[in-house]
Amino acid sequence: MLGRPVGSLGAVLGVFIALAQPSNADAPSSPTAEDGLGQGRAPLRRLTRREYEHSLRDLLDLPGLAVRDMLPEDGRRHGFDRCADVLDVSPVHVAAWHAAADKALLAATVREPASPTPVSERLLPGAQDFFKLALLEGDAVFLKDGRYDASALSPVGGPLPRKLAYYERIKLFPYGHSVGLFRRQGPNDHFALLFTTFTVPHSGRYRLRPSVWSFWWNKGRIEPSREMGAVTLHAADRLLATVDAPSLEPRMHVIDAWLNAGERILFTAASLDPVKVSERPGRAAEYVGPGIAIDRLDVEGPLHEGWPPAGHRLLYGEAVQHDVKQVLATFLSRTFRRPATAAEIALYAGFVSRRLHAGEPLDAALRKAERAALCSPEFLFLGGPPGPLDDWNLAARLASFLWDSIPDDTLFTLARRGRLRHPDVLRSQVDRMLDDPRASRFVEHFLDEWLGLREIDATTPDASLYPEYDPHLRDSMVAETRSFFAVLLAEDRPVTALVDADFAMLNQRLAGHYHLEPFGKAVVGSAIRRVPLPDDSPRGGLLGQSSVLKVTSNGTVTSPVKRGAWVLRTLLDAPPEPPPPDIPAFDPDVRGSVTIREQLARHAADASCAACHEAIDPPGFALENFDVIGGWRDRDRRLPFAVAVADVAVVDGGDADGRPIDASGTLVDGRRFASFAEFKRLLAADPRTLARSLARQLVVYATGADAGAADQAEVDAIVDRAMGKGYGVRTIIHEVVASRLFREQ
Repeated sequence: MLGRPVGSLGAVLGVFIALAQPSNADAPSSPTAEDGLGQGRAPLRRLTRREYEHSLRDLLDLPGLAVRDMLPEDGRRHGFDRCADVLDVSPVHVAAWHAAADKALLAATVREPASPTPVSERLLPGAQDFFKLALLEGDAVFLKDGRYDASALSPVGGPLPRKLAYYERIKLFPYGHSVGLFRRQGPNDHFALLFTTFTVPHSGRYRLRPSVWSFWWNKGRIEPSREMGAVTLHAADRLLATVDAPSLEPRMHVIDAWLNAGERILFTAASLDPVKVSERPGRAAEYVGPGIAIDRLDVEGPLHEGWPPAGHRLLYGEAVQHDVKQVLATFLSRTFRRPATAAEIALYAGFVSRRLHAGEPLDAALRKAERAALCSPEFLFLGGPPGPLDDWNLAARLASFLWDSIPDDTLFTLARRGRLRHPDVLRSQVDRMLDDPRASRFVEHFLDEWLGLREIDATTPDASLYPEYDPHLRDSMVAETRSFFAVLLAEDRPVTALVDADFAMLNQRLAGHYHLEPFGKAVVGSAIRRVPLPDDSPRGGLLGQSSVLKVTSNGTVTSPVKRGAWVLRTLLDAPPEPPPPDIPAFDPDVRGSVTIREQLARHAADASCAACHEAIDPPGFALENFDVIGGWRDRDRRLPFAVAVADVAVVDGGDADGRPIDASGTLVDGRRFASFAEFKRLLAADPRTLARSLARQLVVYATGADAGAADQAEVDAIVDRAMGKGYGVRTIIHEVVASRLFREQ
């Protein structure tokens, strides 16, 4: 069914909706365009999981709505999840859309006639169950006025004779002062410090004020910490914020966040190791090491700007006596990304009327009609007939491209006036949209697909080989790459900065990981900020960023083949051909008997492998100075032991006694390089290739269709127009939007 005309899709979805919801057999089957629309360059495509979630968030003013995981995974083609030919439709999809729409509509519906009175609670860590257990087991300590509180309990040196209930009976808990922690939650353990006394009562915007600081614990003495600490707050699995914990000086942070009803807040001492002090001899009484203190967490909310909320008003209208047709006209027009027709409004109004006659309340009848709209082809699919897009479809494509969402009021107004297709207006709207906070969705989604950052958690480095890898480093890695691309976009930096930049986006955790103190000035704190780099630093550009280096590795070993293929596909628009089906996959010898270069030379000796490896291997070798989590190395690192059965003795990450890294190579065009720095300079010397590759990737992402042979002249024209402005990243986006490939179906 992929790429069929709207009418065919409507017929198929109508059958699926009836099968998925037999109790709603009279649900409206939305009017559709006539069959026989033909086939444009970019086929009609359905929304991705991300687009569906973000569209519902913006439509119903529910910034924290989480429905993505309710929907089936999207397929991928040409490196992206937005290509029409892999975005299929099935009864499973339809049932999932129904469930997700129901969740969203109920979340946007309020029952209270007035705004709920905001709660204002002070959550003391010593009143929370998990903090209490940590205190009694020796993974945390009682603190008062910046010192250990011996009046509460002596530092725990061994198992306590009583259970938690006893200490609650003798009024040790709830403890009314600060708690100092020695560990964070590690993989596969249950050290999850939830604030158990508070459950979010109503979905909405909340203000959180944690007070935190850091210290050095020396067998009962509080001393200044060695470095700035970091703390994270989560709701469910959503990261709300990462904040600093300075040495001995409590700092109150203010965090504005959306919280969903029923959620609890999770506290993590992110900068600490997952060291289990409770399992060490002497426990807290004998421990020496870093600690993070939390004094309290103040919570206020929900903080509504008006009542009822915007989403509720969209669903049910403003007046007490609802004008059903007016409510539906407004809702359908926003949902369909264009003015609803009189026939569509009448169809949905007729459905509501039938439900009312069957005895349903008005709000329930409206929600069922609106759910049908959210499961209709008009909402689920993007595109129009072949040829130039009209203003409405152009607005929809723009919103999908840059916001993963639906058009806002400004785009809607310009489309209604027929002005959006004017070149100057279109350009100004692209700038406005890129400067909007919602453009962070484009940065996140595009980089996840283009660079493969969605695979950041596909492998977990062995903790014995890479003990420095932790969730805080992982989050910092991804934040670095997103912030870096956002700067290139905001400043219209030349595309050569993708491979060679004079700055990096770092925080304290990354600067330590990179062993980098630029110009002798330390980077302090958890916030990502712009840092100038020394001339000899390998960190300027994507190829020196840990996120990219991790997703192009195979867990515990680096892979020149994987990294080389990534460079060709992502930066040079020269993806290698897949290996012949009768050729086994390359399996690195981790025993260390030969180098990876020698292994690949043997592998490439096969004539059927040689041509591809001639192109793939050199870029991969250029990155061999970086280990699997992006740390710099001058030599192979080895572990001097063998695993009995597997006979594994050589992996990245052990003692620095291996062979020197050889990062030299020769590109297929004959250009040679002796080091990673020289390789970067070779890439940067060809800005047109980098610009063309980025332009083509953006075309695929923006239109949901590959830029095939028939489109190459138009891609070249995009690059030609960008050349006059130094191949700026923002300029390339402008030229993509202005191109025929974007403005036509």
